[in-house]
Amino acid sequence: MSEKNEVPAIEKMNRIFDLLVSESKGLSQASICSQLEMPKATVSRLINTLCGMGYLEQDTTGGFYSLGAKLLALGNIVNQRLDISVISAAFIEKLSQTTDEMVKVSILRGDVVYPVQSCESKKAIRITLDSGTVFPPYIGAAGKLLLAMTAQGTRYTEDFLPYVKIKSFTEYTITDYEKLLESIEEIKTQGYAVDLQEESEGIYAIALPVFDSQSDVIAAVSIPFFGDFELKKEKYMPLLKICTEEISKSMGYHKEF
Repeated sequence: MSEKNEVPAIEKMNRIFDLLVSESKGLSQASICSQLEMPKATVSRLINTLCGMGYLEQDTTGGFYSLGAKLLALGNIVNQRLDISVISAAFIEKLSQTTDEMVKVSILRGDVVYPVQSCESKKAIRITLDSGTVFPPYIGAAGKLLLAMTAQGTRYTEDFLPYVKIKSFTEYTITDYEKLLESIEEIKTQGYAVDLQEESEGIYAIALPVFDSQSDVIAAVSIPFFGDFELKKEKYMPLLKICTEEISKSMGYHKEF
C-alpha cells in the first residue's frame, strides 16, 4: 500500500498544521524537518501537495511556509455553522412554542441541505426529524430557498443541477428542470420559499432566510406543518419573519428591516 493511502500520511500533515499554528510568520522547510524530525523528502512532498491544494502558502520573499487561505475559509464555515446552531436555538424554540409546530434551521453544504438546529412540536401527532437527516437541495422550502439566495446555491444550480437526476419523493415533487429553475427565480423575487408536499405527502412548509454581518444568506428557517396551507401560511409567516429577523440581528446583520 502506498503512503498516500495510509493514515500515517494524514498524521504527518496534521503535525505540520499543528506546528504552523503557533508560528504566525511561518517556517522554512528546514525548520519544519528539524522540529518534527521528519525526512526532507517526506516534508517536501507533503508541503508541496498542501500548497497546491491551498492548505499552506509559501512566502515569495523568505520562502517560509504558513497556513493557507483554504484552512481559514474552512474554519469560517465551521464557525458559522456552530454559531447559527447555538444562536438560533432560543429563537426557534420560542417560535415552535407559539405555533405549536416544528421549526428547523438548515444550511447548504456541498450537495445536501443539513438541518443544524430543530425544535419539535409538543403535539401528539407531530412532524419529527431523525438525527443526521439530510435532504437534496432541490426539494422542500429550505432547500429551494438556499439554492435561490446563497452563493453556494447559485453555484450548485449552475454547475451541478443540470446533471442531477432529480428524485421524485411524491407526486408533487418538481422533477422538471425548467420548472425548478422557474421556482428558484420566483423565490429570489418574493424572498421566501414554500413546500407543497414535495418531500412528504400531507406536509407543507414555509421558509425565510437568515442573514449574516455581510448581508449574505447563511441559513433558512422553516416551519413544516400539516393541514390548510393557505391558512397556516398567512398565520405563520409574520411570526417566522420576526424569528429570522431576530436571528439575523444576532448574527450581526444591521440592515433596516
